[in-house]
Amino acid sequence: MANETEVTTQNPDILLDAELDAAALEAALPSLAEKLGVLAGELTVDERAVLSSIVTSASEHLQELQKGNEEALFVFAKPISAAATPEIRNRLIGLPGELGFGEK
Repeated sequence: MANETEVTTQNPDILLDAELDAAALEAALPSLAEKLGVLAGELTVDERAVLSSIVTSASEHLQELQKGNEEALFVFAKPISAAATPEIRNRLIGLPGELGFGEK
């Protein structure tokens, strides 16, 4: 079995995934959204369009996943997912509007 250094070199996110829990993700979202808002204001038009596309696509995907079942439980491949709880999903769904990205 590979030692920890080898594992993290191959996949640097593995430790982040293992250490994050739903409470940590929920606590991090407000400051992350604020930082993304600042970043969005500093981007070129093209960069802003790309960020908008990424954030909006993620939001739309989560909306589709939870259609018809607001309390749906999802199974994720990672130990913890950015959309692990209904609170996190709802915050991510609203992120495009929070960042000032228009609806499609």
